[in-house]
Amino acid sequence: MDEIYEKVPCRKTQLQDLLDLLGEDDEPLPVSVFISGDMATGKSLCVNTVLQYLGFKHVIINCIECYTPKIMYEAILTGLYDNQVDIKCDSLWELMNNLNAYSAEQTRYEPIVLVFDRAERFQNMDQSIMPTFLRLREFCSLNICTFFITYLIYDNFYFKTGVRNPITMYFPNYNKDELFKIIFLHQKAFVRHVTSNHIVDHGIKEDLERPELFENFLNAFLSVFYRPCRDLIELHYMAKVNFAKYCEPIIRNEIKSTDLPKLWRHIAPILKESLELLYLRIHTSTPRTTSAGKDNNESTELQNLNFKNTLKEELLSTKAFAQSFELPFYSKFLLIAAYLASYNPPKEDKRLFMKNHGKQRKRMQQVKAKAKITEKLNTQLGPKVFTLDRLLAIFYAILEEKTGLTSNLLSQIATLVELKLLAGSKEIDLDTPKYKCIVGYDFISAVAQTVGFNVRKYLYDFI
Repeated sequence: MDEIYEKVPCRKTQLQDLLDLLGEDDEPLPVSVFISGDMATGKSLCVNTVLQYLGFKHVIINCIECYTPKIMYEAILTGLYDNQVDIKCDSLWELMNNLNAYSAEQTRYEPIVLVFDRAERFQNMDQSIMPTFLRLREFCSLNICTFFITYLIYDNFYFKTGVRNPITMYFPNYNKDELFKIIFLHQKAFVRHVTSNHIVDHGIKEDLERPELFENFLNAFLSVFYRPCRDLIELHYMAKVNFAKYCEPIIRNEIKSTDLPKLWRHIAPILKESLELLYLRIHTSTPRTTSAGKDNNESTELQNLNFKNTLKEELLSTKAFAQSFELPFYSKFLLIAAYLASYNPPKEDKRLFMKNHGKQRKRMQQVKAKAKITEKLNTQLGPKVFTLDRLLAIFYAILEEKTGLTSNLLSQIATLVELKLLAGSKEIDLDTPKYKCIVGYDFISAVAQTVGFNVRKYLYDFI
């Protein structure tokens, strides 16, 4: 048991639940299990680890790769026969016949598990496929169980016919301590990444390998990134990029590895600027080149070149990426409207977006408010949550041409959420859905340039 707990840290409860569900080799399996949870919460890893630990025969079907029912059926049969035969299967009826033929060849009632990863793709297939797999035990004489792994909850699936409800499991997001523990396990890989891209003295390398240094960096990193992002994969990538920047002054002998206040003052603005690049995966690096014929001065110059990889270059890459971002025309205006809704106070919407908003007397309180320092600007404090009604109102205010509110327009909002340009609110409210924009000013201004829109003109901080 301890072996699988070490393979999948911070998921002991979920692993134990899966072991209790599947039982021993001679016990009947549950008919179907539905596992939901956000992306990068260990769902697939837990299921695969438990199945390998128990030694059950299992077939893992990635529903993105098996994008048609025919490919899915053939992948199931090929997995059951261990790639020994090439079987053609075009329908559910043929699949059931093949499964019954397979059961006739078996000498014992062995457990078999079918795992459908990214099961949300069933929504795009025929309505009879998923209900059939939910009741697969009834159609073949096998001790078979189907697992469905997806980021959607079971209520998102609608079936026209009656189905057998599966056993449901939910994988919650990792909390801050769990994220720290999981990322800390890769400390040696982070250090290897830094030393492979920079020329590091032996003594400094020993300082970089100290666990305390990486522990201090992770505390600083998660203090900035934990609130806007809970995706373990994205956090791991951003930590890898920023740890190299954290170590640069240590490698240059500008700051000691034990001088935590100076290291924090060095990395804090870099981490805040890195939020502009969250989910974009934009990072430029100068490869390390060494030559035996170079003297010390030239090698020093090459080393300095490695440290010129600043965030200004990365933000320039962000603008180039945003300008080439292939969004539909209305989606770009929806994204701009979302940014304005996130960074403007709701009470100022009338003055910003209405032509005849009336005269407004300047009071001393308002004059003092306009003299606020940079740290208190709305664009520096982070995005605020807004409602769908407010988003559409701003969208129609900034859009010069008239267009109706269609399902196609609303689906583009869902696409922006899927692309992680907008984030949906954690509070479930079907009447008033809420969102917030999670891209920065540089990105949104570059998108606005492609449609000839001046974002600065409609931001409260700049009027």
